[in-house]
Amino acid sequence: MRTTVTTLCFTLSLLATAAQADGIYKWVDENGVVHFGSQPPQQEEVEVVKAPKSERYKKWQEEQQALLAQRKMTTAAKADNNQTAEQTVQPAENTDSGEAEMAAREQRCRSAQQRLQELERHARVREVDASGNYRVLPEEERQQRIKQTKDLLASC
Repeated sequence: MRTTVTTLCFTLSLLATAAQADGIYKWVDENGVVHFGSQPPQQEEVEVVKAPKSERYKKWQEEQQALLAQRKMTTAAKADNNQTAEQTVQPAENTDSGEAEMAAREQRCRSAQQRLQELERHARVREVDASGNYRVLPEEERQQRIKQTKDLLASC
């Protein structure tokens, strides 16, 4: 009886720890093996099974979106180069910097769209100030930020 209770307590503690995990990621390695983990690998495509709510995750997600946008741009550029093989090709420096600039611009636009959705969706918006304290944005400031974000999105 005593071992059963001990085993049950141990199992419940493991389940509680797993439930508090920051996030759960799923990826397939080069051998085709599916992995699950709480930390995503750096270079592989990852599916987010349970999204964490941390700022670190948001930054990682933005980096992943920028990486995917850059891959799409590279693929599109290769397709264009194949179609226009007879035409002169720009130097590699110009296309690389142009692609990086386009990816960065797309990232800024996506980030602005997310900010706008959050500002419009929530009447009370909290932010962390420089000292690490939370403050609620006054309605006037919230409306001002909505207007600024819309102006930014108009240039996208």
